Amino acid sequence: MRGPRRSAQLTTLAIALALGSGACAGGGGSAQPVSIPVPSTAVPSTTSTTAATTSSTVPPTTQPTGPPAPLTGVPDGDTDLSRPALAVKIDNHRDARPPAGIEFADLVFESRAEGVTRFMAVFHSDTPEVLGPVRSSRTADFSLLAALDRPLYGSSGGNPAVLSGLRDQPVYALTAASESVYYRESSRRAPHNLFVDANDLFALGSEDATPPAPWFRYRNASDAVPGRAASGEIVVSFRNSPIVGLEWDPALEGWARSQDGDPHVTEAGARIAPANVVIMVAKYKRSSADPNSPELISTGEGDLFVLTAGSVVQGTWSRPDRSDKPTLTDENGAPILLTPGQTWILYPEAGSVTL
Repeated sequence: MRGPRRSAQLTTLAIALALGSGACAGGGGSAQPVSIPVPSTAVPSTTSTTAATTSSTVPPTTQPTGPPAPLTGVPDGDTDLSRPALAVKIDNHRDARPPAGIEFADLVFESRAEGVTRFMAVFHSDTPEVLGPVRSSRTADFSLLAALDRPLYGSSGGNPAVLSGLRDQPVYALTAASESVYYRESSRRAPHNLFVDANDLFALGSEDATPPAPWFRYRNASDAVPGRAASGEIVVSFRNSPIVGLEWDPALEGWARSQDGDPHVTEAGARIAPANVVIMVAKYKRSSADPNSPELISTGEGDLFVLTAGSVVQGTWSRPDRSDKPTLTDENGAPILLTPGQTWILYPEAGSVTL
């Protein structure tokens, strides 16, 4: 399956790409010159092969066939599931909205950065041709990447300490500092305007990269929906960051997402509404690469809220080691099964979830 195609003709222009710990909202940091293509026209914002409205998506007329994609549980006979996953850092600063291509991710991780949240979108069963805005790496990425089974990894770069640490990770890094496939969108303001065609990143892959194993377990159509029915909006408040609202939308068959009271939509106009939202209450520490950067601690255990099929399930998550996938159990110790489809994984701190 494919995402929307970029039709702009690319020309080459040497521009400065701001890397480093200050690459987030309002950050400073040193700029390093990077030669990357710049489109001569704007990225199209009205085409999409999956969804292009904020109301609802049209259900398929036939059931999908083939083996289930490991990161969604959805049968997929159209994609080479033997390819590795591709994880890409996506900007969530106000000036970076709306994002492009994130609706095609199998998994989306959301965690704190400096005064904002930042996404790491993981693609495996679908491939957007317009993806961004792409932003810099963080040390918190390393633990999550270790559980994606030697993936490809794209970002705008990072400060020297982050890039040094990235070289020691079991990933194939494809940053804008080393690859010319990234481009600047002239209709947006830097540094929130770096984009890429995910197909180009997959094409740069390595034989060392391997396909991902499932992160979660999924329900069969005949299985009962767990938990209790959701009532109204669920609110997740990240520290010094957007307040996220999540409300079940039967028409979209997903959890319609808002940020600071505004609907969270993509550049194609699609409302972000994943089939599942897994909220793992976690802790943060200061990054060793930058004391101003919060680093997610994604191993250990903590309180859990799973939103799936219109229901809320409370329980506990556990992930002993960075190579492990998380285990999700309800309050009775039984495993929690998700709905096949896209999953967003949020990492707020204690006391940040309101049901």
